[in-house]
Amino acid sequence: MMKKSSYIYGLMLLLSVSCTDNFEEINKNPNSPDAVTNVGLLLPNAIRASVNKSYSSAYDRGGIAANLLASDFASNFSNWTRADATGYFLWNYYDYIRDLNEVISISEKQNLKNYKGVALVLRSWMFQSVTDIYGPIPFREAANAKLQGISAPAYETQEAVYAGILADLAEANTLLGAGNETVTGDILYNGNTANWKKLANGLRLRLLMRQSKRVNPTAEMQKIVADPNTYPLFTSHKDQAALEYLADMQANESPFYRSGNGGTNTKVSKQLVDYLKTTNDKRLFIYALPTPASSAIDANGNRPDPSKFVYAGDLNGIGMFPNANITSPSGMLWMSIQFSPDLASAKGGQGIIMSYSEVQFILAEAAEKGFISGGSAAAGNYYLKGIKDQFAYYASRVPANYAASYLKLSPASISADDSYFKQEAIAYTGTAAQKLEKIGVQKWISLYQIGFEAWSEWRRTGIPKIPVGPVGPGYVPRRMFYPADELRINEANYQKAVSWLGADDLKSRVWWDVN
Repeated sequence: MMKKSSYIYGLMLLLSVSCTDNFEEINKNPNSPDAVTNVGLLLPNAIRASVNKSYSSAYDRGGIAANLLASDFASNFSNWTRADATGYFLWNYYDYIRDLNEVISISEKQNLKNYKGVALVLRSWMFQSVTDIYGPIPFREAANAKLQGISAPAYETQEAVYAGILADLAEANTLLGAGNETVTGDILYNGNTANWKKLANGLRLRLLMRQSKRVNPTAEMQKIVADPNTYPLFTSHKDQAALEYLADMQANESPFYRSGNGGTNTKVSKQLVDYLKTTNDKRLFIYALPTPASSAIDANGNRPDPSKFVYAGDLNGIGMFPNANITSPSGMLWMSIQFSPDLASAKGGQGIIMSYSEVQFILAEAAEKGFISGGSAAAGNYYLKGIKDQFAYYASRVPANYAASYLKLSPASISADDSYFKQEAIAYTGTAAQKLEKIGVQKWISLYQIGFEAWSEWRRTGIPKIPVGPVGPGYVPRRMFYPADELRINEANYQKAVSWLGADDLKSRVWWDVN
C-alpha cells in the first residue's frame, strides 16, 4: 500500500514545478525535449484524480445501477444524460490518459521500463473502465492523439479494445522490475513495481473473465495461474490496489470527507441490507449506518444501545424516499464531516482499483467453470479466501475512535465465525449453478464502492437479480450514452461506433454483455 512519504514526496515535486495548473503547462508542447524532465511528475495527479473519480462515481451512479446503494434521484435514470457523461461516467479519463501517453512516450525514449510499465497498467485500467461503460471507444488513436496531433480519434470495437488492453497488460508484466530507475510520484504503491505487476495480472484476469462468453479464457488464465513467479497476483488486502488517503492536507483526503453527503438522498439498498441481515453478515456495520430514527439522541442527550439500532435499506426507482429517517445511510467510511464531524474520517476508506477478494472470486468462478485446474474443490478454497479477506480488510479500516462512539464499533465487530460459513446461503455446496450464484453474490457484496465494477458484473452474470422500480424507464441501463461533444467534434467516428452498437441508448449492450 501507499506510504505517507510517497504522497509528501509527490506533492513536493509538484509544488517545486508550479501551481495547480502546472500539468497543463508542462503538457502544452509534448514534442519538446524540455517539456518534462521527470515523468514521475505526471503520476500523482493521474493516479489521484482517476481513483477519486472512480470512487465518487461508485456512490453517485455505479453502486446505484448495481443496487448496492439506493438514490431517490439517480435511480430513475432520467439523469443518465449526455450532459452527465463526462462528470459521472468517466469519459474525462481521457484527460489523464493523455498524461500517461506522455509518460509512455518519454519512457520509451529514455528506456525507463518501470515507468512505462506503471503507465501501461494505469492506462489499461482507465480504458477498461471507459469501454465497459460505453462499448466501442477511441483507443489506439486516442492513446496517441496528443502526440500525433489527432483531433478526431477513431473508435474501435470493444473486442479490439479488450485485445489491446490485454496486450498492454502483458507487456507491462514484462517491463515492471526490469528497469533500473526508481519510480517517483507513485502515490499508489510508492514505487513498488512488484505490486504493480500483481495489479497488471489481476486486471488481466478481470478482463479475461468479463469477455469469457465471447473469447475462451482457458489458455491465458491457466498460463497466469500456473506460473506465479512470472505472473504474480495479490496475496491479501495488504497488497491490493487501494489508494490510501491522508489527513495532512485537503488534496489528500478522501473525496467523501468534504462532499456534503448527508445520507438523505442516497441510502444503502434494501437488497443489500436484507441479504446481510439474513446471513448475519457483520459487514453490515461497515456498509451501513443505523437508521436515524433508531439511533437518535433522546431528550436526555443519550443514544440507544447499539443492540436497539435498526438497519433498513431503501428501494431504487420509487422516486422521492418516503421517510429518510427510517432507512440506513452508507457507512461512516464514506460519510462527510457535515454528517458527523466527530466520526467522519478523511482517511478511513480507500479508493480501490482492484481488491484481493475480487481476484479470488474470479479464480473461484474460473475453477468452477473449468477454465483453470482444481475443479469445485479449488473453487471453494478461492471463494472462502475472498470472503475471509473481505472481513479482515474492513476490520483493518475501522478507526480507533469508533469503539468509544455511539456505534460501539471495533475491528472485532467485523468478524465471521464458523457458524457464518456453515449457513446454507454461504457454504460452498449445491449444484454448479448454485455455487456460481454464491460466488456472484459475494463478489457483488465485495464490490461495494468500487467504481462501476458491480454494475459490470451484474450485466455479465445477472447476479443478483435486481428489482426494477416503477419510476423510470422500466429497466436497469446496460450502458451509457456517449458524451454530447462526440456528436459535435467527432461525428463520423461516433456514427461508426453507433452502427456497431445498434443504437446509442441505455438499452444497447456492450460486446461482452450477452447474459
